[in-house]
Amino acid sequence: MECILDIILKYQLVVLVILYSSISAVQSDFAPPVLEISNGWLQGTLQKSYNGRVYSSFQGIPYARPPIGDLRFETPKEPYNWTGMWVANTKQTCMYNTGSEITGDEDCLYLNVYVPREKPNPADNLNVIVHIHAGGMLVWDSNYYAGAKYLMDEEVVFVTMNYRLGALGFLSTDDDVVPGNNGLKDQVLSLEWIQKNIRYFGGNPESVMLTGMSAGSVSVHLHYFSPLSRGLFHKGVSQSGTALHPLLPQKTPSQSSKQLGEMLGCPTDKSRDLRDCLRTRSAKAIIIAQKSFLPSDATQGPTFGPVIEIPHDEAFLTDHPYKLLLDGNIADVPWVVGTNEEEGSFIVHLSPLSVSDYFEIFDKIAPEMLDYQDATDSEKQKITNSIKEYYFSEHGNEDITPLIQLFTDRIIAGTHIAAKLQAKVNKSPVYSYLFGYRGQHSFADYLLQNTNHIGPTHGDDVLYYLHGSIAEETLSEEDENMKSIFLQWLINFAKTDQPKIDGKEWKRVNGGTVALECLYFDKIGDTHSQILEDLGANKLWSKLSINGYDKFKILNEIKDEL
Repeated sequence: MECILDIILKYQLVVLVILYSSISAVQSDFAPPVLEISNGWLQGTLQKSYNGRVYSSFQGIPYARPPIGDLRFETPKEPYNWTGMWVANTKQTCMYNTGSEITGDEDCLYLNVYVPREKPNPADNLNVIVHIHAGGMLVWDSNYYAGAKYLMDEEVVFVTMNYRLGALGFLSTDDDVVPGNNGLKDQVLSLEWIQKNIRYFGGNPESVMLTGMSAGSVSVHLHYFSPLSRGLFHKGVSQSGTALHPLLPQKTPSQSSKQLGEMLGCPTDKSRDLRDCLRTRSAKAIIIAQKSFLPSDATQGPTFGPVIEIPHDEAFLTDHPYKLLLDGNIADVPWVVGTNEEEGSFIVHLSPLSVSDYFEIFDKIAPEMLDYQDATDSEKQKITNSIKEYYFSEHGNEDITPLIQLFTDRIIAGTHIAAKLQAKVNKSPVYSYLFGYRGQHSFADYLLQNTNHIGPTHGDDVLYYLHGSIAEETLSEEDENMKSIFLQWLINFAKTDQPKIDGKEWKRVNGGTVALECLYFDKIGDTHSQILEDLGANKLWSKLSINGYDKFKILNEIKDEL
């Protein structure tokens, strides 16, 4: 009897061992990814891509020390090493005002890395795509719309980062106390982190492509001009914005800083006293205070944004991007720049002004809104009259169409100038596209309730490679097709520097007198070349002396003659 019992017990034990082994094997297959980087050990999570692929997600990795206390308003510092396991499963947000509440934290310099593997393999050497988020350098974070689900169906490593926003990231005293551009310097440090660590995730530090939308798009282009960013990236994609944006750089940064100080009861006569006092105020108090003198709508520039710094060792930008571009003082790496066909509709519909309001005060607001306020009074009026004649002469003051076209043209014309100039001074190729497809959703859905009458507008192109909260679980056949087309050129550009679709390469932008030719993503989801000579009313805008462009051109011609 004992023998039989022993046999039964042994059999049960064997079964239990087999079952336990089987269960352990299943669990190990789905165990969270773990790896060691230069600062310590990381544990991520496993997620599923749009098409069901299991991928590794590492969210909330510190790339800098917390910018708090004495590090507030300072250049970011490298993070400390840690002991034990850093569990990277939490999304972080820099502090900003949503309009109804203050969200996020001042301790926010974290990034996210997504790898199309259950277990990252350093030997993979995959191309790296980095996205810099939108939000006017004032709001949002990389989690708002820049999800990884679409890209994780591709063979790339994807990185997003937070950077300090508003006054916490872009306050400047216009001297060596707080030179400014700390939010952009945060981005630089994140790129340095990528160079040190991305190989541990299976990424190739020698193939890093920057992408960005709106303010992120401007940031991407600004990195081309910064000596701090040299060698940290190898190509870029700017979507709806360039460094020649008409509302940048800030024109009175010191004035804005003093105004903030006055609101918070700080002395403003000396920059050091102002900075030290602002460090004693809570981050929340600063965010609340800055709201009262921020731009009221998207037609105005940021109160706290990129500045031209005084020359110093840690300066991000020490001259106007237009001047640097004319001098050829720019990173010579490939660049794709794109705009949406109705960029202006987002701006107009987001503004609290009615159409009739715009017409009533147009003469007053146009110089600052379109950035020719530095012209003489007589020049301002001539420019204003030319714009009104071109856009409004055949429309009533309740017609929104010419306003949308005006803002769209201003953005496209600036992009046209940037693309042509960069193609002229660089050996590396420059490519341009215009996005004319309107799918199930618009980027405006993030901010406006009814967007059926809007689009394709500001940000619509990014919906086809970044998976955001408004994305459908299953796309329509047309949207699926556009996603496939958009991802195809983007991944090809990341891999080969050539944005090919179905083996066909885009035509490079010609830096000479030839009209700019771009790739057009049309309303039915097809692509073809289009001449941009008349698009964006370039003939009109090229004749107007705006943003000091003519002044810089004259200075450059004088220098050449000398």
